[in-house]
Amino acid sequence: MTANYHTHSRWCHHGTGELEEYILRALEGGLQELAITEHVPLLGDPDPRRMQYDEFPAFNEELDRLVEQYRGKLRIIKGFECEYYPEMLDSYRKFREEYGYRLLILGQHRSSDHVWDNFALTQPGQLARYADDVCAGLRTGMFDFLAHPDVFMAGYKVYDRYAKSAMAQIFALCQELDIPVELNANGQHYKRNYPCPPVWEDARAYRLRCLVNSDAHTVDDLLCPSVEECAALADSLGLCRISPLAIRP
Repeated sequence: MTANYHTHSRWCHHGTGELEEYILRALEGGLQELAITEHVPLLGDPDPRRMQYDEFPAFNEELDRLVEQYRGKLRIIKGFECEYYPEMLDSYRKFREEYGYRLLILGQHRSSDHVWDNFALTQPGQLARYADDVCAGLRTGMFDFLAHPDVFMAGYKVYDRYAKSAMAQIFALCQELDIPVELNANGQHYKRNYPCPPVWEDARAYRLRCLVNSDAHTVDDLLCPSVEECAALADSLGLCRISPLAIRP
């Protein structure tokens, strides 16, 4: 592993560890690139389990300082993990254009109307809504890769024809748009039923570029054994695993 493009810290309110601790661990582990990708602050602060809008200036100042401090030792990429919420897209653009957050990840944790928790879906219609939301987000052209595409398996559990249909819709669009998809080691590490091996077996039918990321929420997560387990799964299935990831200028 030479890079990790999905990293959280104590700033996300459900993670732990200081930003510099992750950077030092990345250096110890021989990483060449580390993307800091907290959950993006949302206008109106509807979610207390993520960075709040008034915390952003202090976070951004600290991250900018660390980018400069470790320049030449580690490439630190400023990013955010975002949901497709249509009313928030302009604020996402502002983070990219005004503050240099060059990596925006689509991680659809809730439905685009903020109603359903995508970790706890149980009905086929909810899976269809998840797939529609993900695809609508990808079509915006704003997001650089799709995080944990099979996250709904945390609650849905059974890879039935409805789950297969949702994943087929998503994978087909990722192939069409050439958007990388992530095998998520956090789900593997904490046994959340994703990445789900049958999902990734089906992924072989598509021309997909795949990333393995730790989705670290603790410093120990960053280089945990589940990262290598996910890499081994991808390689055993013959998936096209990429690293490094091309970052927008």
